[in-house]
Amino acid sequence: MSNEQENNDGYPAVPTNLEKLAGFATRCACGKIHSIDIQKFGIGEGAIGHVGELANSLITVKKAGLVADAITLSVAGHDVQERLQSSGFEVTLCVVPDGEGGRPHATYETVLDVERQLHQTDFIVAVGSGTINDLGKLASYRLGIPYLVVATAPSMNGYTSAIAAIMKDGLKQTVDCHQPVAVIADIDILKRAPAHLVQAGLGDLESKPVSTADFMLSSLLRGTYYCPVPGQVVAEAEARAAACAADLAHGDIHAIRVLTEALLLSGCSMKLAGSSSPASGGEHLISHYWDMTAQNENRVEGFHGAQVGVATIVTATLYEYLRQLSPDSIDIDTLVSTRLSAADERRAVIKRHGVFGELAADEMQQKRLDDDAYRFELEYVKSHWDDIWKSLSMLKSAAEIRAVLQAAQCPVTVEALGLSDAQLKYSFLHAREIRGRFTVLDFAADLGVHGNAAAQVLSDSHCLSGNGKEL
Repeated sequence: MSNEQENNDGYPAVPTNLEKLAGFATRCACGKIHSIDIQKFGIGEGAIGHVGELANSLITVKKAGLVADAITLSVAGHDVQERLQSSGFEVTLCVVPDGEGGRPHATYETVLDVERQLHQTDFIVAVGSGTINDLGKLASYRLGIPYLVVATAPSMNGYTSAIAAIMKDGLKQTVDCHQPVAVIADIDILKRAPAHLVQAGLGDLESKPVSTADFMLSSLLRGTYYCPVPGQVVAEAEARAAACAADLAHGDIHAIRVLTEALLLSGCSMKLAGSSSPASGGEHLISHYWDMTAQNENRVEGFHGAQVGVATIVTATLYEYLRQLSPDSIDIDTLVSTRLSAADERRAVIKRHGVFGELAADEMQQKRLDDDAYRFELEYVKSHWDDIWKSLSMLKSAAEIRAVLQAAQCPVTVEALGLSDAQLKYSFLHAREIRGRFTVLDFAADLGVHGNAAAQVLSDSHCLSGNGKEL
């Protein structure tokens, strides 16, 4: 256990330096033991040159399974394979085939395929970013063997998280698994990543102040777990990355490193919390919904972080809309008496979501309150309105988020994502139905303003394509 000195709020001081965070554990006033299972971070120029040495220092067995796709195999996979072999490891290669859009996708079927190919190995090395990392992480977890990851783009925070995002039965699911034993982030490789992947990384990172607000809001209104420590780990790093957004647009190597470290810290914040809540709120549900509906709409899934960045502007705008409401406008009797019954709500959700309707209805049931509990929640909101908003001081304005994303030339409209205004509106109204997690989308629905707010929130977000006629 760490002997870190407690901060002024009685919570332990957790390192915000990755090297000090490796293997960290401390008991917290929140009742949890916050811990990081990653043992080594190899970050810097030329870091890939130490992959064999690092693997030998952490893993005694010698049969390695290497997961990559066609692109990441060329970018770093062959190099990693050769270095592992020269360090005494036997390497079995698993190249994940491309799917729609000319890139692989993280589906449950693909996880099973990776398992079949690598079930006789002793550990897995994932060489890639979002999809490859999730596949290697979940396959290794299910096989009961460790894994390490070699990052190929600063595109998301999942390298260091203990979850994997997988499409199963039409529903984008967040599955608990384990962290890697080590992360290698070679800045020489990351600086050559395509611009759209760097932009995706910043988009993912900029959601953190808003998703952390959802984390807090759920605790205030639903009594779910909350601790400030996970958010503190990434807060300063997010601010540093935002400050160098314009440099990211020019491929500045220092900015790439700042973004990479911030994303790794963000993933660690989820492990410290024991869930993805500090880094995944309503904006992630909107992005996941776009992924889930892509096939039926003859689209290819977009890049996660880019979608999250646009959705974050929207949810930040929703927070601003709700903040301007008067608590006196909350008509508790009308809201309770006119809400859909549980049975009618379930039927509506099933009908609305088709192939994943039953699963979505089950998720919604997890956060539905009975009438008495709903009335109590509304009474609490009405009497503690100002206190609630004071507790959400970590929020960042929609204008600030948009400015950061624009400075790095990230997408800030649905048109830039290849989506329509109508798709944005529908996801805004119904993405909350795919996950049992309570977010600002549910807060708006509970206050009875979700539907009526859509036109103004989406217009004020400036994320529409420009015509707005579909709304």
